[in-house]
Amino acid sequence: MFSISANYRVSIFPKLFLSFVFIIASLYFLNVTMNQASMGTIRTGIEDSLTSRVHFYNSTLVTDLKRVIQLKTEYLYDKDLMELSFIPEQMSDYQFAEAVLRIRTRLSLLETSSLYIENVNVHIPLIDRTISSKGYVDSPPAEELNALQDSNYSHPIVAWNNRLLIGALSPENMIEDTDLLMAIKIQLSRDKIRQSLKEINNAGDGKAVLLDNQGAWAVFSENLSVEEEQGLLAQLRMEIGDEPQGTLYRKINGDNYIFIYERSAVLDATTVVYFPENEILAPLKTHRLWFWWFSLLSIGVVLAFSVWTYRLIHRPIHKLVRAFRKVEEGDLSVALSSRQGDEFRYLYTQFNVMVSKLNVLVKEVYEQKIRSQRAELKQLQSQVNPHFLYNSYFVLYRLAKIPDVDNVLRMARHLGEYFRFITRSRSDEVTLEEEFKHTLAYIQIQMYRFDQRVETYCEELPEACKSISVPRLILQPIVENAYEHGLRETVSGGLVRMAFQQLDQDLIIIFEDNGSEMTDEKIAELHDLLHAKADDAIETTGILNVHRRLQLKYGSSYGLSVSRAQIGGLRIEMRIGLDQDSESMPPGQRM
Repeated sequence: MFSISANYRVSIFPKLFLSFVFIIASLYFLNVTMNQASMGTIRTGIEDSLTSRVHFYNSTLVTDLKRVIQLKTEYLYDKDLMELSFIPEQMSDYQFAEAVLRIRTRLSLLETSSLYIENVNVHIPLIDRTISSKGYVDSPPAEELNALQDSNYSHPIVAWNNRLLIGALSPENMIEDTDLLMAIKIQLSRDKIRQSLKEINNAGDGKAVLLDNQGAWAVFSENLSVEEEQGLLAQLRMEIGDEPQGTLYRKINGDNYIFIYERSAVLDATTVVYFPENEILAPLKTHRLWFWWFSLLSIGVVLAFSVWTYRLIHRPIHKLVRAFRKVEEGDLSVALSSRQGDEFRYLYTQFNVMVSKLNVLVKEVYEQKIRSQRAELKQLQSQVNPHFLYNSYFVLYRLAKIPDVDNVLRMARHLGEYFRFITRSRSDEVTLEEEFKHTLAYIQIQMYRFDQRVETYCEELPEACKSISVPRLILQPIVENAYEHGLRETVSGGLVRMAFQQLDQDLIIIFEDNGSEMTDEKIAELHDLLHAKADDAIETTGILNVHRRLQLKYGSSYGLSVSRAQIGGLRIEMRIGLDQDSESMPPGQRM
């Protein structure tokens, strides 16, 4: 009856929810991007700071030890050492003691001139003595002298017996079978080097190592086990390339570490600082904590907004849509109420007003159709009575003139029954049996008029259909149409048939004639009139009147249909409903 479109692909609530999630997600990813950028900036800053520290440490160490190497070379040409190495027998005891004292003083000055020197001594084979900054010490063994010779030729720093040595031999370019005149040995302090390595990264878990490029020695800032030292040194020597400095990212014992290194060509050594990767992110721990709190807060806001949107917007709209769907299905008893004082209360109030007005309109339209049906019935009665009355009186006059008293009596009885039925107005509906008897009386009257020109055959009314209620005057106008329009000019051999056919809950009444008045064009025109809209301005008389009243009672699928009859004339099929419950339903709801 009424159609309210409620077809939509996506409701408002998912759209609002997705829009809010999109905004929160955009802010969230912006925060993630800023967080990653901050982490990268801090990482780069810490790496640059440590690289600078490594470079400064390397430069300081190289400068210090380079000066020591230069001084130990100069000491080879010291006057007192030269005299003790070449002509000790020519020196008096006093001269010898004075020379040894001056040599000790110079050695002490060399020891104190560097932070990394633990001890300095000089071995003079000719006098078989080794002079130290602290006095006389034991003479070095041959293996130690061989190590010092390596320091003199190829390696600035050599390792012997877990000690780091810087040595100088005289003569400097010794060949085989040449006697050694003197050997200067400078022992570096591992503890002092270790302490200086600790100061490179004096905070956090960072560690440092100074290692020989040839793999002979290494000094760690922290005490490690032999296995840890060997494993770390093997990894570093394998991965550190030929670049003078660089940064490596490696994993140690399952933890990610960053290695920053710088080579020293003077010392033939490399300084390496390494620390856990998460240590450089320590300044971001607080920021990261706030970031996760922001993430949880965002999720909570999304959920709270979703619940708020659902309760405040989606649920009232969904309630309104359900109400519209009920109205669309024909339920006009629905009413809405709202405890909220917002726009939805106004919408609900206006919806209730609309439904109330629809109820009034439906009732008015239905009553108007009923009044129209009754008016059309009265119109039909007023049209039939004068027309039929004239013809009947002429027939009765002719019979009385013959005179044929018996037929006059029968004709008068049929006319009485006919006009009593047609003028009775106590009800707009009668039983189908009463309507059928009235039609038979009409046929009997017409037989006097058409005499031997027309024959009429009527089947028996089915017993199950006799008691059904139908609108008054639905059969007789159809039969009248056959006589007046189909067989009016027929001289003889006219035929009219009326048959009944029951289909489920419908009854089909078939009217046929063999008249020649209805051409195909007239049948098509009549068909178009029967299928015209109910509000079209057409004259609703005769079979159109019957068709309209049947549709008013039973619905648009009922009424009359016309076609060419097999016997040559017009075929009219009348479909009426056997379901009596349809009588109390408004026409719009039976459609």
